[in-house]
Amino acid sequence: MDDPPPYQDSSETYVLGPGAQDDILSPTTLYVAGRFIHSVDPWAPPLYELSHSVGFLKDTDRNVRIERLDYSMKRRDGVAQLAARKRHIYDLKHPLRVTGPTFAYHAEPTSRQSLCAFGLESFRPRKLSTTKGYRIRRATATKSLDHQLVRRDILFSAIPTKDKAVRYEWSDADGQLVAREVTEGNFMTLVVSAMMGACERDALVSAWMSRVWSELAKKTDPFG
Repeated sequence: MDDPPPYQDSSETYVLGPGAQDDILSPTTLYVAGRFIHSVDPWAPPLYELSHSVGFLKDTDRNVRIERLDYSMKRRDGVAQLAARKRHIYDLKHPLRVTGPTFAYHAEPTSRQSLCAFGLESFRPRKLSTTKGYRIRRATATKSLDHQLVRRDILFSAIPTKDKAVRYEWSDADGQLVAREVTEGNFMTLVVSAMMGACERDALVSAWMSRVWSELAKKTDPFG
C-alpha cells in the first residue's frame, strides 16, 4: 500500500476594513468604551485602541499611544479566524508647562500612514462667549535641541453649538462639516458625516481624543 501524501497546512488571508492610506471610508458613528473606540455596528470589533482608559485621563499623564486595529480573516484548514494587527499611528502628548511647549496638547505621527503632526489650541468663537472652540493645527518641528513645534495651517476646527444634543461641530480646513461630537448616555460619541481617507480619519479621531483629554485634564489640574 502506498504511503499517504504528506500533510500540507493550507491557509488563506483576506484583509478586512481600512488597511491602506488611500482607502476611502464611509460615514460612521464612533464611540468610546474604556481604552477602545468602536463603531455602532454591534457585530464589529473595535477600530482603535488607546494605552489609557479615556475616561480616566489626567493632567499628570504625558503620553497616550493610539493604535488603529486592522483586521484580516484567516482561513486555516477550512476554519475562519479573525486576526487583528495593531498599527501605531500617533502618540498624543501633554508636555510639562515648564518646558514652554507651543501646544499644551499635540500629536506626533508614528507611522508612514499618519497624516501629519498637529497641535490643539483653544479660542473663543464669539465675543464674550464663555465656551471654547478648538483649532487643530498642522505642526512641524524646528531643528533646535528641544524640537519646538511651529504652528502651521488649520487641519480641523471644533466649534461648540447651541444645540444641547451636539457638543461640537468638526469642520475640515475648507470649513466643510465632517463630524459632530455628541454625548449619548454615558458614551462619548463622534458622528462622522463625511467620506474621508483612512489617514484623515485617523487624524480626526486622534484630534478628538486630544480635545477630550484636554477637557478631562482640567478636572484634575490643581492649578485649574
